[in-house]
Amino acid sequence: MKNNVFGNLMDWGTVLETLERVSRTGELGYCQDELVRLLRFDQNWRLREAAIEVLPNVENPGLDLAQELLLLIKRRDLYYDIRILATDSFEKIAHAMVKNPDIDKDSLQAFFSAAIKDLNTLLSSPEPPIFYTALQQCAGHIKEIASDL
Repeated sequence: MKNNVFGNLMDWGTVLETLERVSRTGELGYCQDELVRLLRFDQNWRLREAAIEVLPNVENPGLDLAQELLLLIKRRDLYYDIRILATDSFEKIAHAMVKNPDIDKDSLQAFFSAAIKDLNTLLSSPEPPIFYTALQQCAGHIKEIASDL
């Protein structure tokens, strides 16, 4: 994995340009640790949204990246639009994770089982209808993917 590809995250304009360039050149798969860093960066919502939007373009996404997305979905302190965006990306990278030869199928099955449990926990709590629908759709897709392993 490349380290510090995006540099100082406080310089968000440059970070967004770099993210676009890396996405366009197909190098996102090599920057997964850095993408996790963007997802964890709480000081700029634009960076987090931009990172989530490019995640479906990551080749061979790993468990760390998917776990970070799941954490965003579960974070009650974030606004619903970002959590809904995260559910959509989570579904998409889940499909790609199945094709990743570097992930052990048993580990992937365990991860998906834990993710389904987390999504079901969210579904059992009161949520706005638009987020609830996104959670239902995401949980359904993950169950389907997990059953095909």
